Amino acid sequence: MIGTETLMARALRYVLDSNNLSPEFWNSATTDVQNKLQDLTIEVVEDMRYNQLKYFRPFEHQLTFFKTGASERRGILAANRIGKTVSTCYETAMHLTGLYPEWWEGHRFNKPITCMVAGEGWSQVALVLQNELIGTQDVKITDNLGTGAIPRDCIVTDTMRNDGANCIGVEIKHTSGANSYLLFANYTQEVRQLQGFKLNLAVFDEQPPDDFFSEIVTRTATTQGKVLCSFTPLKGLNGLVSKFWNKEEGYEFIRVSWDDCPEYDPWGQPFLLKETRRQLERDYLPHEREARIAGKPVMGKGAVFQLREWPTYSTGQIDFTRIPNIQRVIALDLGLVNDQTVISLMYWEPYERVAYLHRQIIVQGIEEAVPSQYINHLLRPEVFGTPIVLPPDASTPGRYTMSSSSIRELFESYELNVYHKAIMNPPDQEGRVTNHKSYGINQMRQMLEVGSLMINENCTQFLSDAQNYYVDSQGRFSDPDDTIDSARYALLAVLQGIAEPWDNRTPQQRMAAARDRYYKPRDEANLPAWKKSYNPEG
Repeated sequence: MIGTETLMARALRYVLDSNNLSPEFWNSATTDVQNKLQDLTIEVVEDMRYNQLKYFRPFEHQLTFFKTGASERRGILAANRIGKTVSTCYETAMHLTGLYPEWWEGHRFNKPITCMVAGEGWSQVALVLQNELIGTQDVKITDNLGTGAIPRDCIVTDTMRNDGANCIGVEIKHTSGANSYLLFANYTQEVRQLQGFKLNLAVFDEQPPDDFFSEIVTRTATTQGKVLCSFTPLKGLNGLVSKFWNKEEGYEFIRVSWDDCPEYDPWGQPFLLKETRRQLERDYLPHEREARIAGKPVMGKGAVFQLREWPTYSTGQIDFTRIPNIQRVIALDLGLVNDQTVISLMYWEPYERVAYLHRQIIVQGIEEAVPSQYINHLLRPEVFGTPIVLPPDASTPGRYTMSSSSIRELFESYELNVYHKAIMNPPDQEGRVTNHKSYGINQMRQMLEVGSLMINENCTQFLSDAQNYYVDSQGRFSDPDDTIDSARYALLAVLQGIAEPWDNRTPQQRMAAARDRYYKPRDEANLPAWKKSYNPEG
């Protein structure tokens, strides 16, 4: 609910603007004119109190956000106190009511909708979302209903379901003559309570838990619904934040910092003054400042690879044939039918100690179920002879092969250069050898941070998986991680000296070697005369 003093100031500004009068005109006007303007102002105040949507004036960054309406998942990653929740709540009110202003350029629903708005807890939902949308933190105080973004005349009060001070759901009149439905939820609810209904619009205020987000967006699947998100990214570059930050397909966001906001709002009233910003900056903890001031995700929470920029290179940018002493290795992360098998080719420059994840082949489905069908990737002349490292379970008979042989035995039968041991972490200080994932992941993280592990831009699935890779509070790594594990095995191999120097042969030379290997010339000395080749000179 907006205070009376603020309403009076906005109403006066509205009256002046409507009559093409400057704010300074009020001070120089005669008493009679001032009285007339005052009467008009009081009339506007009465209308404005319960019809905020009609008088909504957005900031430039809010207009920019509204224009992203074509995307299915839209977000505001924003600093504190810039009006991010106001943005999503006023857009929500427009969709619920069908009351779109003339300047609106975003998405429009042409019929009533079912919408759910959710926040971190019931108290937060009431304090922020409920207050912003329907005008009150306590629905028992009925005088305040309608002083939020949704006009009072649109709230069907006798349909309201509430739990104490909290509104659980209420019908909203739509311009079509039918009613929309508004639901409130919070992130502490059990996910099973949120199943079995359809949504046209889901609105998240601050970052939701991953399981909560997944369940709610599932409710929008059959309706081709939309998702709005607003958060200050204090929980780090993980989960939903990483999807926006890394610009996954279907996700679009704007980032808003204090620098993007004026000191005064569109009504000309103080909004976020410089002295206020300076004091808040001193109040914030150092590691929070980028998130609270610039809308950049806090580093150090959850995300494994917390990189602003990834060390990548494009195919053809580096000519490995011209790098002296270059080495290479192939690593496989093996999967079953419902998983992925990932083949990684990594180059290693031992003097500079720089690794290059040059290519990954992802094998799925029928080809994966019959390994002999994807061994052809390893028999290609350009890579044949490269050492291959396999995980420990590659020696288990029948696993991955659908036969009595192990995958290691199958590879060896094709005369592939398979390393004789399973790829493991190097021995620790007590001489123990383990396959704990955290060691290799930590090595990968450190090398990515300093740029000594370079990633080919064509390894798109690895980059996507790594950018969304995180550890939960129990230390468990997220899925999917097949591309990451394959690269991790390759990195462990080069760091332990398993990679071998490249022979620097051309593709033509390798093809000739492969031909000689499979098509050996016949030794005719011991053949009977009738089988010998005809030679007129012999």
